[in-house]
Amino acid sequence: MTTFVKKTKTVGLFAAAATLAVFTACSKETPKEVQEKPAQEKPAVETVDLAQQAPDLFEQPLQPNPLALATNDVVVTVDGEKITHGEIMQGVQMNLMQMSKRVPPQKLSQMYGQIYQNVTDTLVANILLTKAAEKSSLAVSDVELTKEISLIESNAPAGTSLKDALAENKIDYTEWREDLRKQMLVRKLVDEKTAKIAEATAAEIASFYEENADSFKVPESVTASHILLAFTPEDTDATKAQKKKDIEKIRADILAGGDFATIAAEKSDCPSKKQGGSLGTFSRGQMVPEFETAAFSQEIGKIGDVVETQFGYHLIKTTKHEQAGIRPLAEVKDQLKDYLTGKKKQETLLAYIEELKAKSNVVFKKPDLDAAAKPEVTK
Repeated sequence: MTTFVKKTKTVGLFAAAATLAVFTACSKETPKEVQEKPAQEKPAVETVDLAQQAPDLFEQPLQPNPLALATNDVVVTVDGEKITHGEIMQGVQMNLMQMSKRVPPQKLSQMYGQIYQNVTDTLVANILLTKAAEKSSLAVSDVELTKEISLIESNAPAGTSLKDALAENKIDYTEWREDLRKQMLVRKLVDEKTAKIAEATAAEIASFYEENADSFKVPESVTASHILLAFTPEDTDATKAQKKKDIEKIRADILAGGDFATIAAEKSDCPSKKQGGSLGTFSRGQMVPEFETAAFSQEIGKIGDVVETQFGYHLIKTTKHEQAGIRPLAEVKDQLKDYLTGKKKQETLLAYIEELKAKSNVVFKKPDLDAAAKPEVTK
């Protein structure tokens, strides 16, 4: 509820670097996916996905340390400033929570080691940039700081105040305020170092589009809703026959003028009833065969015949059918411009971070695995 005010090195870093999203690219093997804010009429499946451009992290995933580290164990020092395992794990957990919505659990676990390394590199970069920003002529005025705090307060969850959140997390307001000032100072440094980077040109955009044509393919898809009368383990032939009659009656009511969404909300056994039966947009291979065949073959806007699957009896209404194709350059050029320009800025900032690292004393401490593996002697 109050994570928007947590004061940690990890949170501070991600807030400070939000403008470029550069630190998540500290692992040079994985460029960010290009994301589009889809228009309301655009199905989610049409989001440009450049993940195919990244090497497969699952072929040889980095493995986490086989021996668990203690929270206070120091993993890295940057000019004497310590980064502990616990601080890194806070960042790892943040990443895992965000990625869990789009990455299968089994693959997510394989990525753990890579995420741990990325967060570690991120924290090192944050310390280096913070020190560089503090030594620069840049400054964050009290007016700027107050404006930023007001923005944070306006984005707080409903019913939650900044002061309450700070108190709940046992964070001193003055300390938090100065930490926020540092984050803003780093953001200014980032902006300064990348201000002269030219935007991607039309030629660069066109070239990237042509070289990555497969990334802009969109599969055949439909947008559909359904009403389900579900089977249960206790169903007999007689109860299934009754459910068949019931759904045929529902179909007749809809054909007679009943509203599909309203009836779905009242009669359907599927959680989608809360959305009037809407299943959103899906491509082939995402539904059981019987359902897919009906959804992809039905006439737009019509109520098809009753469909039986392993889940029960369905009434399906297909409202949109998109054929497979390739998104035109005109549709994605603005998105690609942002992506390619951002990539240039990332490369510039990463090079600057490497310069800072070369001038600093960065020590990665490896645990003594042999000593840790020895059985504990109880006296």
